[in-house]
Amino acid sequence: MKCSVIWRRFILYFILPLLVNCYKEVTNESLRHLASFTDPNRLSVNGSLMKPLLVERVSGTPANVRVREYIVDHFQQLGWHVELDEFTDMTPYGEKSFANIIVTENMDKPNRLVLAAHYDSMFVTDFEFIGATDSAIPCGILMNMAETLHDILTDSSSNYRQKDKTIQMIFFDGEEAFKEWGPTDSIYGARNLAQRWESTSVSHPRKVMKNKLDHIEVLVLLDLLGTTNTQFPNFYRSTSWLFYKLIGIENRLNNQSILKTVSSKTGERLISLFNPNSYLTFMGEAIGDDHVPFLERGVNILHMIPYPFPNVWHNRGDNADCIDQAVVENLAVIFRTFAAEYLELDPLPHNEL
Repeated sequence: MKCSVIWRRFILYFILPLLVNCYKEVTNESLRHLASFTDPNRLSVNGSLMKPLLVERVSGTPANVRVREYIVDHFQQLGWHVELDEFTDMTPYGEKSFANIIVTENMDKPNRLVLAAHYDSMFVTDFEFIGATDSAIPCGILMNMAETLHDILTDSSSNYRQKDKTIQMIFFDGEEAFKEWGPTDSIYGARNLAQRWESTSVSHPRKVMKNKLDHIEVLVLLDLLGTTNTQFPNFYRSTSWLFYKLIGIENRLNNQSILKTVSSKTGERLISLFNPNSYLTFMGEAIGDDHVPFLERGVNILHMIPYPFPNVWHNRGDNADCIDQAVVENLAVIFRTFAAEYLELDPLPHNEL
């Protein structure tokens, strides 16, 4: 095993877990302030943010390019750095074009909380596959996080303790297999980007780095989000501390009566999104996804995918009709709070408490 991978894993398994109690939790007032950024009209399936994503967007098609341009335009308007990782690869249907979208709030900062989702949809011949959970909604949640945290991230007068940390987001292309999931017919974009970043040397005056993978403190991958009655297992021991941080955020939001109740067979109730007792605890290898090429190179992974998968997975039911608005809004505020606390952002920087 390469020395850089051994060192990265030493940090992930032994150093980072010791820091969990060092991260500053926002106050209850700040928690409510972060939650107030949620605009249901933006996050609904017919909303101005989500609706353009809820279309077929198979890699290599004009529709895929239009969604790519929509995501790129969103971040260009925010003033984030936008990079396209464009390449071609051989598929079961011949050579096709792909493009990962990498957006970074501040390129000068070496340490990055990386959040990711794939923006392509599955190739299907006999019906229109929208892929709302897989993965239009995750993309929309990330775009919403960027727009709601942007002013805090860029406010030079804010109490921003982590001066060397920033947010980076990756929108992977080519996650879906064209014919049958396998090592050469799946996660085209993730395989290309992980390999490219590993072979790209970088340096920084405030951090020892060998390649672009060393920017990543943790890669949080979102997938199959938005349906009712789904829960996340705790897949990786090295990020278990972050999994429990998410549980803590959910509990605090519930205690402040911020999270929405979700419809179920027993009526409207609060349903935890996290299952620390899943039989898949610390068994992340059971599920393949865009994180795998990064995991194989020693990158810290927090895989936010529910198990069991939603019952609409890879069928015609994965469209706007399967999405639970309350779940989407709850996920948006949980991940928004997670990012704010990880970066130690103060959402009320001007003595508004």
